[in-house]
Amino acid sequence: MKITRHLQGAPCWADLDTPDVASARAFYGSLFGWQALELPSGYVNFTLHEEKVVGAIKLKEGEEHSAGWTVYFMTDDLVETTKAVEAAGGSVVSPPRKVSVAGSAAVYKAPDGAVLGAWEPDKHPGSGLMHEPGTPSWFGLSTPDVVGSTAFYIQVFGWTAAAPTVGDATRVTASGDSVEFGGIAGGPAASPGWTLHFGVEDVDAASATAVSLGGAVVSAPADVAGVARVAVLKDPCGVSFALVSRA
Repeated sequence: MKITRHLQGAPCWADLDTPDVASARAFYGSLFGWQALELPSGYVNFTLHEEKVVGAIKLKEGEEHSAGWTVYFMTDDLVETTKAVEAAGGSVVSPPRKVSVAGSAAVYKAPDGAVLGAWEPDKHPGSGLMHEPGTPSWFGLSTPDVVGSTAFYIQVFGWTAAAPTVGDATRVTASGDSVEFGGIAGGPAASPGWTLHFGVEDVDAASATAVSLGGAVVSAPADVAGVARVAVLKDPCGVSFALVSRA
């Protein structure tokens, strides 16, 4: 689905922090058909059908432990969002900063320890394609405190949350939208965080392809109630991501 403007509070972009950009370009490019557009700063925009979908940046030496995908949520006012994060019990990891003419970004830590970002666009509105094969299609939060985390995001971004059924995750939607973009589920306190799910037509086949490209399967393909078929993997640098047939 082509997107020209993301709703307030909705996921709108994702960055891959990686120690090996060349490896990421080869792996994700082969898996999803992405092209890579490297900027003078070293930042890489991955594109699909000539639309930007996600980005990547090389970690500095000594920061390899920070490798991972960071999900950014749309905001019309980054300063106010930062205040809202702190008022809700979160903390600022990287304060609001201008990113050339693209827009402004900030990174936070939620009360449960999960890292998230916020993006206020200027020339760059965020992912131009979502919810189709090869693009961000579902966003899952694992947290030891589902109730508290849900309240945090509702306070900061104005989300609507649907009560979960037995064994199901709390489903969330952005304000003014009727389509769920993600879920909040219980998980270990040692590793709270967002998992970025990329859409594929066949999760089993795509998982096999990922392994052949040097990735690894963390959770084998399985049917998840209310979502579709899902698998969790790691890329060759050990960064976790997921595949979903929901797209």
